Amino acid sequence: MQQHRKVVIIGAGAAGIGMAITLKDFGIDDCLILEKEEIGSSFKQWPKSTRTITPSFTSNGFGMPDMNAISKETSPAFTFNQEHVSGETYAKYLEVVAYHYGISIQTHTAVTQVSMEEGLYFIKTTQGDYTADYIFVATGDFQFPNKPFKYGIHYSEVTDFNEFDKGDYVVIGGNESGFDAAIQLAKNQSTISLYTRTTGLNDEDADPSVRLSPYTHQRLSQAIQQGALIEMNVHYSVSDINFQDGRYIIYFENGHEVQTVNEPILATGFDVTQNPIVQELFETTKQDVKLTLQDESTRYPNIFLIGATVENNHAKLCYIYKFRARFAVLAHELAQREGLPVNHQMIESYQMNQMYLDDYTCCDVACSC
Repeated sequence: MQQHRKVVIIGAGAAGIGMAITLKDFGIDDCLILEKEEIGSSFKQWPKSTRTITPSFTSNGFGMPDMNAISKETSPAFTFNQEHVSGETYAKYLEVVAYHYGISIQTHTAVTQVSMEEGLYFIKTTQGDYTADYIFVATGDFQFPNKPFKYGIHYSEVTDFNEFDKGDYVVIGGNESGFDAAIQLAKNQSTISLYTRTTGLNDEDADPSVRLSPYTHQRLSQAIQQGALIEMNVHYSVSDINFQDGRYIIYFENGHEVQTVNEPILATGFDVTQNPIVQELFETTKQDVKLTLQDESTRYPNIFLIGATVENNHAKLCYIYKFRARFAVLAHELAQREGLPVNHQMIESYQMNQMYLDDYTCCDVACSC
């Protein structure tokens, strides 16, 4: 027997739980989150040394909620007394918040198929079937690393950088995860050669989705001051990686070759279009999901993409403080489609807390100094 819910959210991470909380604020209580593993499972799979690059601070009372909070009234900094929390700690924050708001979550439930019939969505899972009027896809991309080569350990596959022996390492990629890998590997006096086509190290764009974060800049500077051996090589595009006679051979498009006995670390990002659910419900191009200005599927109505994978009108929502600003806009949209009265007070509350981004054209980040 199929169970009907007004809204089904796929994924119990920051986006999924934050969206469910916001829907409740706008009077939409009939919401169920389906999670194939556990709450915050992607955060739990971060390397042990990885920390949030956005700082947490309890500035909520002044219209500036904690940058890592998924709701107006919560703060990881307040809960854990930490500024840059680990993935394991952030997952605990999500568990606490979900319990506090009474969010309905069914864990260990993988969605296997979604189909539409007469405007209603039929959702098959490993723990039973559901129907829904609206679907929010909040699966993220951490489970779908971009691995363009046969060899190489992707950053997301690393459990603990402390387990790596001292030696010479090659890191491919020049943004946040690439520099984090280099910094962590350098702690045991290893020598790291970082190769990248482009880098956000000193990009002129002030948008932290493009430019390397101050947190990573600071850690890199400290590591070098303490003697870290990190060599950076820009304008190098890897064409292939082979393994021969006990050594990994890295080939570059400019004809350059590098050999190393340790398997290269791939800081090559993620690809949400590898996700079968995304492939089924959205139009995709190469590493890109087509969306309306309401973050809605161009293939099916009433299906929305939320979270760090959303890129709309050239705005990249890859941080929590960015993508959470869309929750109330979409919740308001659903309330209107359901004919619910407009909650002006709630909208104003989200606007006052900088969590109501209804115009993507205002997302240019410009700093004069």
